[in-house]
Amino acid sequence: MKIKDIQAKYELSKDDFWLHQQSGQWILTHNAVEKIANMEGVELVDIKVLNSEVDLVRFLITMKLGAKTISTIGEADRKNCHSQYLGAMAEKRGIDRCVLKLINAYEYGISSEVEADDFARPTYYEKRESHLEKFAALLEHPYFNGKRNDVKNQWKKIVSLSETELFLTQMEQRIENKEKELEHENS
Repeated sequence: MKIKDIQAKYELSKDDFWLHQQSGQWILTHNAVEKIANMEGVELVDIKVLNSEVDLVRFLITMKLGAKTISTIGEADRKNCHSQYLGAMAEKRGIDRCVLKLINAYEYGISSEVEADDFARPTYYEKRESHLEKFAALLEHPYFNGKRNDVKNQWKKIVSLSETELFLTQMEQRIENKEKELEHENS
């Protein structure tokens, strides 16, 4: 099962998931996981408190889908959660893990955003038309012969205005340095 299969089956929008760059996993929003649970008819069987302390909350969550029952731990502490509400986060984590296990999502590298603060949705921005035009023009320079695909792949990974401007400046500097080098060789 791929993310496109899950998207189609559960009628998810593109806002319901994203690719986590560091791990390569697809990350679903908590709301998307709840939607999946409702569509599948997943039932909450039990929540048991394992720990409930000032800095640590841990629940054993049990859920079922048809004849299949899954239990897993949802936990949150001050080290792995920035939320003030550790109990709520521990519950969300446990429920999302159960649902994803019940539909076998982990087999396909699909996780929930609540499982780790690191899985939070990245903040995207759209590159300006002027940046896209400048990038295309710079990329045509002979300096990038044999390097265009690598440069395009690097360009795709840029997610902020400052990174975009730095990347374009570096491209200009490489071209300028190459042209100076060629001038020096020809004189």
